[in-house]
Amino acid sequence: MRVRTVFLFFGFILFYSSSTFSQQRITWKELSIAYRSEIFPNESNDKITLSLKDIEGKQITVRGYFLDLGADSMWFMLSRFPFENCFFCTGVGPETVIELGGFENEKSKFKTDDIVTATGTLYLVKEEDEYFYILKNCSVIPTEF
Repeated sequence: MRVRTVFLFFGFILFYSSSTFSQQRITWKELSIAYRSEIFPNESNDKITLSLKDIEGKQITVRGYFLDLGADSMWFMLSRFPFENCFFCTGVGPETVIELGGFENEKSKFKTDDIVTATGTLYLVKEEDEYFYILKNCSVIPTEF
């Protein structure tokens, strides 16, 4: 009986640790390099550590600035930069924002420019010659840089 309990305990620990650490932590620099290498395959001088195809459909974790963009608080984004420097306001590209698809900001827990960490499944949407990121089934927690 004691041996069985020990095996169950270790089995639980192995299952818990593999599901907890199954997401891949991604940096904005990695997303930018992967994006540029996809859009401009022959012009990138950066060392490519991953491609967009490597992370599409995978669970990732990324840290950034929370953006509440919808008039009725129904459209949320994660940005590499604070709102005044984000994709919509300056000359940086769409690789610096990720739509938080299906995320509900219950009780307005997060405000624009709060620093958060988002975890979810990354999908790519291609429109014309650009890709846009969408993080589905995501969770968002407050964090610090």
